[in-house]
Amino acid sequence: MSSMLLWKNFSELFETYLMVLVHPFRIHQQYRHHVPLPHQDGYLFEPLSLSESIGISWIFAVIRGLFKIVIINFLLQSFVAMQSADFGVLQDLVQSSGFSTYYFLLFSAALDIIFFPVGAILITQLWTWVIRTYAKWLNPELPGEEIADQITVSALSSNLFNIVPFIGEVIQFFLYLFLLYAGLRANLGTSRSLAMVILLTPTIFFLMTVSLVSFLVFYLVSA
Repeated sequence: MSSMLLWKNFSELFETYLMVLVHPFRIHQQYRHHVPLPHQDGYLFEPLSLSESIGISWIFAVIRGLFKIVIINFLLQSFVAMQSADFGVLQDLVQSSGFSTYYFLLFSAALDIIFFPVGAILITQLWTWVIRTYAKWLNPELPGEEIADQITVSALSSNLFNIVPFIGEVIQFFLYLFLLYAGLRANLGTSRSLAMVILLTPTIFFLMTVSLVSFLVFYLVSA
């Protein structure tokens, strides 16, 4: 009975996780204005918590890591098999360096899986701080903390596309930014231009920091 209840809870969480991808704007309108999604018979989805969204995203991170290992192993074995037997020394060298590279990539894939939650938390907290700060500037009476959490946690649904071989991480990166944009527009109520400014804020701060550090280093070296 408890296992059935656990599965039901997970299926509900996973449905909410997917609904962010199906209705990126409308899901935030529901969070903000309590407007039901189409064809849901008035059902209101509960926003996922950070731990719930990271837990589901971690599943796809594990699948991505396993895919990497399988693909790397296949490519390595295929490359070694194609080496000509007439060049035994070269074949031994390729096998030796190839397996060293294989174990290095295997280790990096394992680290990627293990530290995925840490990276996801750090990125989420960064965007939460940025959005919360803008929310206070726009309207101090807005529940900025709640809105920022809903936007950033919902954007983690983009990790579903990490399981797509080769181009999954690129798709995930741009989809993550799009889901942030959808949340800013539909939940925080920003204009298109302000939403773009908010999305560019971390990049602007990073470039400013790099420029400042470069200027200080140049000043100290030339002094």
